[in-house]
Amino acid sequence: MSQSSYIIGIDLGTTNSTVAYLPIQTDQEKNHIITQAFISQITAAGLQEGAFSLPSFIYYSLPEEKAAKAAAISWDQQRSFCVGRFAKDRGAELPTRVISSAKSWLSHTGIDRRAKILPLESEEESIKTSPLEACTEILGHIRESWNEAMKEPFEQQQILITVPASFDPSARQLVQEAAEMARYPEVVLLEEPQAAFYAWLHAHANSWREQLKIGDVVLVVDIGGGTTDFSLIAIEEEQGNLCLKRKAVGSHLLLGGDNIDLALAYHAKVQLEKAGTEIDHWQLQSLIHQCRDAKEKLLGEDPPKEIEVTVLGRGSRLIANSFKATITQEEVTDLIVNGFMPMVEPEERSPIEKIAGIQQIGLPFVKDPRISCQLAKFLSMTGESETDSMSQFVLPTAVLFNGGTLKSSALRKQILKLLNQWAQKLKQSSVKELQGADYDYAVSQGAAYYGLARLGQAIRIRGGVSRSYFVGIEEAMPAVPGLSPPLKAVCIVPFGMEEGEERHLPNQEFALALGEMATFRFFSRATAKLSDGREPVAGSEVRNWKKELTELHPIETLMEKQDSEAKLAKVQLKSKVTELGVLELWCVGEEGKKWKLEFDIRHHKQQ
Repeated sequence: MSQSSYIIGIDLGTTNSTVAYLPIQTDQEKNHIITQAFISQITAAGLQEGAFSLPSFIYYSLPEEKAAKAAAISWDQQRSFCVGRFAKDRGAELPTRVISSAKSWLSHTGIDRRAKILPLESEEESIKTSPLEACTEILGHIRESWNEAMKEPFEQQQILITVPASFDPSARQLVQEAAEMARYPEVVLLEEPQAAFYAWLHAHANSWREQLKIGDVVLVVDIGGGTTDFSLIAIEEEQGNLCLKRKAVGSHLLLGGDNIDLALAYHAKVQLEKAGTEIDHWQLQSLIHQCRDAKEKLLGEDPPKEIEVTVLGRGSRLIANSFKATITQEEVTDLIVNGFMPMVEPEERSPIEKIAGIQQIGLPFVKDPRISCQLAKFLSMTGESETDSMSQFVLPTAVLFNGGTLKSSALRKQILKLLNQWAQKLKQSSVKELQGADYDYAVSQGAAYYGLARLGQAIRIRGGVSRSYFVGIEEAMPAVPGLSPPLKAVCIVPFGMEEGEERHLPNQEFALALGEMATFRFFSRATAKLSDGREPVAGSEVRNWKKELTELHPIETLMEKQDSEAKLAKVQLKSKVTELGVLELWCVGEEGKKWKLEFDIRHHKQQ
């Protein structure tokens, strides 16, 4: 992109989104200064201001607010919704008109992410939108704010957007689609924990090689508003030089600040109910939004000792019928440390809970809120299986913290204490904390810095894709009453496959169904090795996939068929990881004819 003047890094956050940028320079010897962008937004009815952070909330105005143009913004005076601070604040008062955690909904494979289902609690169909459209509006607001403030058009810059390391291919493609709908140029995706580490490298450009040595393993713990992400990055030697290699990423965990908000809301609810005030579902939603603000203030710099939250009554005399509860800094700290990060043994795992047959539609939050147990499972390197083996347990030598939830020094100290307790038990050296983390802006700044790495002007973390990917192949066998044909999983993308690389399975042929709707099943594994120590390569088979792999969202599609073609075509498989970090799977037939399988959920689209 020859016309680009800037590299722009965007942290599309569950709770807050941020933007950082730096000019593209041909002189590599110059200092690369990353600037945090001011994002213009509505902060109160009719008031437009700029801030370094854009709360990832969307509010749909009431009719009287529309008439008063409460959500009008400089580039759209007729706008009837707003993104940002005012939207977040209105969520505490009118929770059924506000969309929050849109990015988490985007990764929810149990729903149609293009269906107009949000706000979930709202009964007004006129304001309903889809998770995809909600993310589009947030990204669109960022583009519009840039274009208002900067001379160089956003559409001509190099754009990088971060996603959770645990996002599966369909969620990643939906982020790209949201960017396209928001009129972005071609974007590159980057995992959030890697971005946080890139930001740390940039901040310590002259000293990181002194702080880390060959053989070190850095654990990145990223606890944001909606998700918890773990990544391991190893310091290795390559041709006599230090190099960085991403070794593993954790499973997708919907566990973070939202869970703490809910816990605080129930804590306040108990207070109010003890005082004789019954709290209904609508009031609880308001409490959750208020507790989110209370948590951020009580965990921030110079926190107050306590904060009052107010619940409005349901009668006509709203002010007279309001009720108050108090949340103290001590209560917040105790709840976070003891409730979400208790001291556990390294072999402890979350209990396997039965799934209810009928559930309310909602985000698939983890059942066990103990982040310490999730961390123990990740470091055991058993992928998604529930194996309790400690044979592959990897203890880091250093930890880098990221995410707004980890502004709590008590929580950081507890995680470090836990890791060192495990180190002592396993008779390994102590774990140190990498100092100088930026819990608010590291991800967007790291994304911008990664843009430099792509240009060859900064060190790059190697590691390729963060999972192995498999396609389900139905085996041929005679029909047996009561039994379905067995399914095996064939590796199409091995762990660590780099962007731009292809894998061809030339010695294996399969039959591809043409001309009718068919279901394609896909699987993944979050670690490089299986439980038996094997490292899958392209074409290798896994038959006990129920134990070893996690099933992803299936693709139901129709493969185009010409009149002269049979219903089954003999094909070979070829996979590719594009330079943008997107997976492609091609079925290559005779005479070079190709059918493409996309890792998304497009409705009945012919490939």
